[in-house]
Amino acid sequence: MPLIRLILLLSLLGTSLGSRALDLSRKPQGESTLLTADQAFQLVEARRDPGGIHLSWLIAPGYYLYRHRLAVEPADGGAALPALRLPPGQPRHDEHFGDVEIYTTMLDADLPFAAGQRVPTRLRLRWQGCAEAGVCYPPVTRTVDIATP
Repeated sequence: MPLIRLILLLSLLGTSLGSRALDLSRKPQGESTLLTADQAFQLVEARRDPGGIHLSWLIAPGYYLYRHRLAVEPADGGAALPALRLPPGQPRHDEHFGDVEIYTTMLDADLPFAAGQRVPTRLRLRWQGCAEAGVCYPPVTRTVDIATP
């Protein structure tokens, strides 16, 4: 009988440990759950305006985007784009990237085009950010259609 009890105990223990290991959503009491990258860094606007293209992100409280990790390219492989106009960010020393600039709360950026210049209707955007809790997300890449006014 002791062998049967041992096997039963091990199978129950294995089931318990297995379910605990697979339930990654459970956090210790008092610890908050991290947002997904799409929740933390919401691209809320990608529209054409008279000067070019305007992009806008909402950044959740407790999260930030890296200025140097923002990139824009044509989705169709067309001609090179002008430089993305970004506001100055907040200075921060990052253990991986050194001295950087970050954005919190929101970010508005512009992709300027000269009058008569072809403005793309789709863009491939890349960004990367972190949670103040010490977790950084892998770079996010999204292809977006540009809304016209």
